[in-house]
Amino acid sequence: MAAEHTTPGATVGVSAAEGVEVRLPLALAEAMDRYLVGRPQLDASRLLQTALAQFLVQQGSARPEVRELYLDGLFSSGL
Repeated sequence: MAAEHTTPGATVGVSAAEGVEVRLPLALAEAMDRYLVGRPQLDASRLLQTALAQFLVQQGSARPEVRELYLDGLFSSGL
C-alpha cells in the first residue's frame, strides 16, 4: 500500500475490526514504502500491526491476543 504523501507527513489508513488512521512523518512513510517494495507478501497494515504488537509486548502487555499477533508477525510475515 502506498502511503498518501503530503507535507509534512503522510497518512496511512489501516483496515481492521476497528478502523485506524495514522499520520506519519513523510520520511517514515517513504522508508516504510521502500521496505514494503521488496516484500510483496507484506502490506502496510500488516507491518504496522506487527510493529504495534511488538511494542505492546515489550511494554509488558499480558494479553494473549497481542502476544499471538506479535509471534504471528514475527514468524510468518517475512519481517
